[in-house]
Amino acid sequence: MSVLKRFHVLTAGIIFCTTLVGLAVWSLPDMTGRPPARQPAVTSTTASAAPTSVPTGTSAATTGASDTVEKTGDTATGAARPPGFGQAGKLVFGLGPSLDSDATSPVADQLGMFTTWYNSPNDFGFLTNWSKDLIPQVYTGGRAIHLVVWLGGAGRVATVQTRYGPACGRDYPLSSSFLSDTRRLAQIFGGEADGPPLYVTLFTELQTYPCKANTWAATPEVTNYYLKLKDQYTAAMDIFHSIAPNARVSLGWGGWQARWDDPGKGGGKSLIGHFDDVLRQSDFQSFQAMDSKNNVNDIRDMTRILGKYGPVMVAHYKPDDGSPGTWHSDLRAIFTDDYIRQVTGAGLFAFSLMDSKHLTASAESLRLVRDAATRYGTRTD
Repeated sequence: MSVLKRFHVLTAGIIFCTTLVGLAVWSLPDMTGRPPARQPAVTSTTASAAPTSVPTGTSAATTGASDTVEKTGDTATGAARPPGFGQAGKLVFGLGPSLDSDATSPVADQLGMFTTWYNSPNDFGFLTNWSKDLIPQVYTGGRAIHLVVWLGGAGRVATVQTRYGPACGRDYPLSSSFLSDTRRLAQIFGGEADGPPLYVTLFTELQTYPCKANTWAATPEVTNYYLKLKDQYTAAMDIFHSIAPNARVSLGWGGWQARWDDPGKGGGKSLIGHFDDVLRQSDFQSFQAMDSKNNVNDIRDMTRILGKYGPVMVAHYKPDDGSPGTWHSDLRAIFTDDYIRQVTGAGLFAFSLMDSKHLTASAESLRLVRDAATRYGTRTD
């Protein structure tokens, strides 16, 4: 039985949402995903340009986003797993930001998975073309595909009506249109049940989608947003499982969430606990690591927290400000026997670089990644 199956909780019962803790507003600056002022700044970053500032939604018009939760099919069974999956000391290495660039990377031959992104319905033009050739070629080559779904710039900031009450934040993730688009994604990326896996990181940097970030009870509208987002997540997970038999789905966290804790308002580490029910239903767990100064502790801490729910993936790693100094210092610390032993022992099974920018900047950078992939990497074939 695979590690995912051992961790995955197969339950059809309804798990009641955690009791709401307080409704006082916590003073978070905006929706950019920044922790409280006492913490280092964190901004939302994707393979395509993300907004540097997002309105708080206090004056946004109410929209009619659907509150219907789509459920389809049963959880898929069985999928190929890379040799050494979940074993201490081994990682599946991935690279983004797109399947076409991954295939031409100088480390392509050492990658266990190719990472690509979905940011909005505008992406379906090239994704549909990929379904005819590039996606089957990746699977035929024995590699997994990792799909990162980032919606922090999709739709608009608005107040939408849900069965929990008004919710404030990005409207597209809460809409019925998103679930229809999820079906299209599953059809495009789905592979054979006995072939390489399709790993899906849904709602990466999810803490930034509501009108106030990082805290469950920042306002009643934020609480309602998170509740509805959980419904959307489980509905999307069901869609992937029913259409793409090789799909394995996770919820995507911003890696800064473990740096502080505010149990009273459900902020910091305590926010993760409010997603306990859906995390236990997930096939694996994932988070990004993109701090501009240091990501070594974030990766260790988030792996330890999420590892109790199942295998963990670093979904996209890159210093947010593009700092080559941070990139080198992070990876020199991470790609050591002791650190890899610690994090894989805590549940880390995969690590994806966001792009090739730094590893192609110099011979030293390329050697650093190549040596790590040789020493710690595993493939799906």
